[in-house]
Parts: sequence; C-alpha cells; structure tokens
Amino acid sequence: MNKLFSDTLKMGFVANQVIGLRLMKIATGGARGRRESRLMIDEKIKAAVDASIEAAMSVLAGQPHRAADRALAVYAKRVDRNLRRLSKR
Repeated sequence: MNKLFSDTLKMGFVANQVIGLRLMKIATGGARGRRESRLMIDEKIKAAVDASIEAAMSVLAGQPHRAADRALAVYAKRVDRNLRRLSKR
C-alpha cells in the first residue's frame, strides 16, 4: 500500500506540471491551442478506457489486489509522456 501511495503522490505532482503546461499552451490560442484541447480530451478518454481494462484484467486474472496499481501505471505513463512532450522547447 505504501508503494501505491507514493506512486500516486508522484503522479499527482507530475500531473500538476502537465496541467500548467497545457493551460499555457491552450491560453496562447490559435491552431496549436485548439489542437492541444482536442488532444487532451482524446487522451483522457483513452487513458480511462485503458486503465479500466487493466484493472478488469487484474480481477479476471485472480489478482484484484493489483487492479489499482495497474490502473495507476496507465495514467502515470501517459502523464510522464505528456510532461516530456510539453516540456520540449
């Protein structure tokens, strides 16, 4: 449980950075801002579906105790990827 807690805290911190970077990009407006808004929505829907599938797979595999870890791993990977993409100059 401690690992899940620390992984969640880490992802939350990185997610806040991503939110800030995304808001700056969206606030600039134009085609890039609109593209980022659409991308954000598409990514959130896909991440939610993929995390749900991972959690369900854990349950079906007889490992319901791993469902939260596997779902969080999906989100953490996407958040890290977005941080790298948005941090590029």
